[in-house]
Amino acid sequence: MKNGKILLVLPLLIVATACNGNSSQNNDDSEAFDDKSANYYSLVEKRNAFDQDSELNFVDEITNGLDDRIWNTLDGYWENGGTTPHNGVRRRNIFYTKDEQGNGYVALKARGNYNLEDPSLGGKPEGSCIETKKSLGPGRYEIEMAAMPREGGVTAMWTYKCTTGSEATSQNEIDIEIGGSGQFTNLWCTTWTTKTNKATYSPNVSDICYMNDGRIHKYTFDWYTNYGTTGEGRIDWFIDGQFVQSIKGGTVSTIDMPVWIGVWLPSWAGNAHWVEDYILVDRVSYTAFDADQYYDENRAYTTYSPMDPSKSGIQNINFNDITANLNKLANPSFEIDHEYVSDDYYGWNNFGNGYEGTLTFVNDATLGNKAAKLSAGSGDNKDAYFYQRISCSYEGFKYRLSIDAKTLNSSDKAEIIIWQKDSAAVKTIKRENITIDATTYKTFTKDIEMVANAATLDIFLHVEEGSALFDNAKLLKVY
Repeated sequence: MKNGKILLVLPLLIVATACNGNSSQNNDDSEAFDDKSANYYSLVEKRNAFDQDSELNFVDEITNGLDDRIWNTLDGYWENGGTTPHNGVRRRNIFYTKDEQGNGYVALKARGNYNLEDPSLGGKPEGSCIETKKSLGPGRYEIEMAAMPREGGVTAMWTYKCTTGSEATSQNEIDIEIGGSGQFTNLWCTTWTTKTNKATYSPNVSDICYMNDGRIHKYTFDWYTNYGTTGEGRIDWFIDGQFVQSIKGGTVSTIDMPVWIGVWLPSWAGNAHWVEDYILVDRVSYTAFDADQYYDENRAYTTYSPMDPSKSGIQNINFNDITANLNKLANPSFEIDHEYVSDDYYGWNNFGNGYEGTLTFVNDATLGNKAAKLSAGSGDNKDAYFYQRISCSYEGFKYRLSIDAKTLNSSDKAEIIIWQKDSAAVKTIKRENITIDATTYKTFTKDIEMVANAATLDIFLHVEEGSALFDNAKLLKVY
């Protein structure tokens, strides 16, 4: 067994401390061991002192990109199966960006099913990942980030090491996972030692935040192998300094592990029916606990093609282009006029249900070369309905919608319908209509704020009589 004094050297790193003081745990201070206390997060050093001299302590503020002494970028994939195989994680999806105040971020890109940057992907989604060069032991792990906000991708910070080459006998892992099962209300907290020896909880944290709200939140886990000198392993999870979950016992690893941060798109995360979106990582830190927390040091290393960030060709990207100006609608200018799958034109879906209306594409556009032409039929169910869905849109989320549209004749009847529905997209919570009242192109806009109990936003294009053209659709998140 190794203790908290790791002999591997990572020089010149900044020491991270979560709070002042260097005292060992004090069993007389009951508040420090009461995870229901509002001060539980800040009293961590009352439970176990930090090793302020550990060579592996670090803070990376990412002011000018990733530190080569700390990080590797990765290419590879895992669990590539299910109904929608993905293309793993690729370093080509890692970018640097700065906001208007000069704060630096790593932007980890996720490509959805409708991303056509690389035709060879054939509709497979793709993520991105970084990993620490060194393995770390018990201590406080912390990341400040905005999660990738769309259904179909899992944002995660996790430790992982397989020491035997088989996860059946060695799958050492601690997880913060956001977006599992296509939702952002419950944080997935998981610990493993083998494929079958694991524990998982998914506490609802929506009273703290909706984790895809686009804002920077602080996610933390404290890993103990000897919690309160009891000899028992325990992991505590926090969001924004608020305790949310603990797991203790034999599922807590005693093996040192590197830290991984990234987004990947397994089939169990829901449908990645969008073009692209991003994680924004603002700050990452690790602070080792002292020698009271024991662990085994193992020399297993990743097989996922690690590379120094400085050698990875990481490009800069405009901050506003991936935040306030990122269109949440796919195929917004209707340039892709063939089907992705049946009745799905790269995001615009035919709401059939017996309706006879049709969608064609015409060369009368305000953006690009094509526009969508919706035409009503002539039977009893003559309406044309096409829509695009933005799932995981929770109470308080704000959007600005704009669409260029016109009818072909003044007698035609067309509208844009904004439907807020529940998480199952069944129950209507709120409906708003915008009448298309022009026979020449006009930009129709609407500010949208999601109301209580809503979790799905549907943008419908509807023609009841005649025909209408639609183009240049935008749905921007308002922060």
